[in-house]
Amino acid sequence: MRRATLILILAALALLPLPARAEAPVIPCAVIAEHPHDPGTSTQGLFYLNGLFYESSGGWGRSFVTVSDPETGRRLKTTNVDPHFFAEGIAPGEGVFSMLTWKSGIGLTFGLKDLDPRHRFAFAATGEDLEGWGLARDEDRYILSSGTARLEFRAPGTFARTGTITVRDGDAPVRLLNELEMVDGWLYANVWKSDRVAVIDIGDGAVRAWLDLAPLRARLAKGSGVANGIAWDRETGRLWVTGKKWDKVFEIGVPVLR
Repeated sequence: MRRATLILILAALALLPLPARAEAPVIPCAVIAEHPHDPGTSTQGLFYLNGLFYESSGGWGRSFVTVSDPETGRRLKTTNVDPHFFAEGIAPGEGVFSMLTWKSGIGLTFGLKDLDPRHRFAFAATGEDLEGWGLARDEDRYILSSGTARLEFRAPGTFARTGTITVRDGDAPVRLLNELEMVDGWLYANVWKSDRVAVIDIGDGAVRAWLDLAPLRARLAKGSGVANGIAWDRETGRLWVTGKKWDKVFEIGVPVLR
């Protein structure tokens, strides 16, 4: 092949569009049931344990934690959070649950049975710019989000940092990771200002699927905020989602991933 012809072929190839980056499939949510949810709750964290919802609601001077009946939405007990803290994600531990706060770098613990404040702990080093957003727990560690594409692993008891991972969809970092929940070995993450939930392989940070919650909007009252709140019952496999100031919590089908 002559050099001039080769140059023309290479030039033509250079003008072709690059292959699109890999993107995870989008799975529409399938609603199984809907239940009442207190629209006065600005949901920051949510989990299910022993037949109850535990939930944190954010706001300066108006944050609280509450336990409620999943079927009726009725609050069974509520504890106000110190007004110096903005409540964020929560996750259960041994006899207590831990809660992040937004900009203070301080976490709080509360009794699972009485919702009484127990103690405080630092999750950010002095001078470290690390916000608290979402919190989840797997078998042997906590998982923390801070509004970036990075997740941090923390040791139970000490809350010491044991590792980090960056979440990506194909080659694109997925930022604004918010409320977290481990669901059958996958990490589900709300993305702030989005009606999609990222289904993440916690081993490598890859988004394997997106769960589309947009169809739920038609069932919500006007003024409902962003989707934020995922709870899973490992005993029965039930999965629930809600959002900030939503008047409903939805039980949805768990997508099957390969």
